[in-house]
Amino acid sequence: MLEAEQELLAQVQPALGSVGRGYSVALLLRGREREAPCLVPRLLQMLFEEALPPGGCDPVFSTLSLVQLSPSGRTRDLLSSRAEGLSVLEVAPLGLVVENATEMEVSDSRAASELYLQATVGEGRDCPLLQVLAGKAADEQVEGSLPWIVSWLLEGNNYNGILLRLDPQGSSLSLFQAALLGAAGRRMRVRQVKPTLWDAAEEARTRRAGLKSLRSGLLGVPLTDSGLSQLGRALRELQVVKSWSRHPGSRLPKGVRAEVQPEPQARQAPDVALQFLLAQARRQRLREQHQLWIQEELKHLDQEQAGDEVKGLVAGEEASTASQRWHREQAALRLQLEALQAERDTAEQDLVALYDLHVQATRAQTCHLLQVFRAWRGMWEEQTKTTEQRHRHLLAGILQDTINLAAQNQELQAQNRQLREGAD
Repeated sequence: MLEAEQELLAQVQPALGSVGRGYSVALLLRGREREAPCLVPRLLQMLFEEALPPGGCDPVFSTLSLVQLSPSGRTRDLLSSRAEGLSVLEVAPLGLVVENATEMEVSDSRAASELYLQATVGEGRDCPLLQVLAGKAADEQVEGSLPWIVSWLLEGNNYNGILLRLDPQGSSLSLFQAALLGAAGRRMRVRQVKPTLWDAAEEARTRRAGLKSLRSGLLGVPLTDSGLSQLGRALRELQVVKSWSRHPGSRLPKGVRAEVQPEPQARQAPDVALQFLLAQARRQRLREQHQLWIQEELKHLDQEQAGDEVKGLVAGEEASTASQRWHREQAALRLQLEALQAERDTAEQDLVALYDLHVQATRAQTCHLLQVFRAWRGMWEEQTKTTEQRHRHLLAGILQDTINLAAQNQELQAQNRQLREGAD
């Protein structure tokens, strides 16, 4: 291992120890290792040693996700051959989140390293770190792009470290110099890093309330692209938070999970009203686009007819106004028919999708009602059992008191007889 790599590991080792307290750490590497990769496995080993000390009393469930981000914008899940085109979002308070990324359970650093080496065999590990440091990245402001991700890791709420393997044959000298100046400038900046301590269930409830108010505010108002984008983004962030809210039950170790079996949760009912609103807005936008398209086509047709008239006048021929009008009306009807057919197809697709959502919502509601009924029945049976036990206890006490009173009554009667016999 190179001296620079050893120095970097020594610098990030204290920061890795803070991961177990809710802090985030970002390490950005530029270039490829000449020999077999050993830096990332060593980092994983340090992470397990520092953040997860051995002999801890609390069970810990660790997972690993590996996502490849190419400069072209293509995002691929290295742990799933079918998962491609994933999206990277900034979701508060988590930070950067890759939607639907695969998580694999790892018991220790060795298992994590083996998983990393298997997934990254033959994969390139270049990133536009030099362009971002030099301030020359073109897509740095485009959310989800690789320059934006690198910039966020440099400026986000996390401790970070940078290792640049300089290859003069791969990049220009001016870019290297600008990147080094940018790295030095970022190193001098003072940032306050805070731990990510949050309640996923409470965050999900807050986001549901915000989504409900957002939907109520958009009802009765013509939807715009920004409104649709805001609704879609809120839905995606809610899905991410909901997936995290389900983690505590799935993060139990295998032994503990076998002992504690939580009751199955009802599936979240889809928001049919919101999806209907979005579909209605999409159809409205489609109609507006078709109207603009028809107007543009008719305008282009009028221009062609005007050109034909000019040519006809030059040639000394008289154009037939009725024929031109009939041709224009025929073209307009054809365009309107095509637009109506496209709108009909879209409406049918929306109808099928809304029907599926309605079925899902009905099933989820039925499952929820069944769970409520089972919970109510269980509580009623428990209350009935408790009441029966209390009544049995009271009845046993009453019977015992009756027996005691009968015995005392017999004793008193015997004493009275003895007293009467003695008096006689």
